Amino acid sequence: MNYRVLALEKKMGPMDLTVHPLLLWSDSEVVLFDAGLPDQADLIQREMQALAGLGIEDLTAVVISHHDHDHIGSLAELKRRNSGIRVMASQIESDYISGIKPSLRILQAEEHNKGLSGAQLEFGQRFLAYLKTIEPCEVDTVLSAQDGPFISGLPGLRLIYTPGHMPGHVSLYLEDEKVLATGDALALEKGVLCLPNPQYTLDTKMSLESVKKLLVLPIDSIVCYHGGVLDHDIQASLKALTQGDHQ
Repeated sequence: MNYRVLALEKKMGPMDLTVHPLLLWSDSEVVLFDAGLPDQADLIQREMQALAGLGIEDLTAVVISHHDHDHIGSLAELKRRNSGIRVMASQIESDYISGIKPSLRILQAEEHNKGLSGAQLEFGQRFLAYLKTIEPCEVDTVLSAQDGPFISGLPGLRLIYTPGHMPGHVSLYLEDEKVLATGDALALEKGVLCLPNPQYTLDTKMSLESVKKLLVLPIDSIVCYHGGVLDHDIQASLKALTQGDHQ
């Protein structure tokens, strides 16, 4: 299996945000894990071309870790450019991605804003308005509720359920390459592996339990959607998180 880590940059107000979808391909499949922020389809195209000589027209599937805005932001546009893409997500996340249910992040933001005032409330309202602009996209394939292989053309690719940040969050594991793509189950901050931001993690206890699942995997490299690639001291870093050394 071939893979490359994309780097999609976007200026968000005073911040520069970079996210890292994972591109995987074989002779019969070209799969993207997560779909960036809104208006990043052209950047996805350029990154795919530069890193792998592939384009959106070659994609056969997009697997979504969860329904946050920075993971599904360009999903609908990718689907418009290539109607043959199979959008894949867990059962829980599918209803939010497709717009059948209101985004849990929107509901969280609405509740959070009730306790704000002044400049903080103004910022919260702007963020909420931004979340409401995210375009839903129909999910074509609801993933199995069990961990394991799920795409026949990529037999070494395993689905791993890692709920906590969002209730139906999934990660991907490349068995032969010993690469773990975590979505938002983990993050990398200044080269240090950490749990996802608790402010945006709906169940921090479950998030920690998901990390404990990963300890049994032989891992040579972790791809964090926020932070990029960690390729050293992986077992020690995971153990530190599960033992509370991140506090």
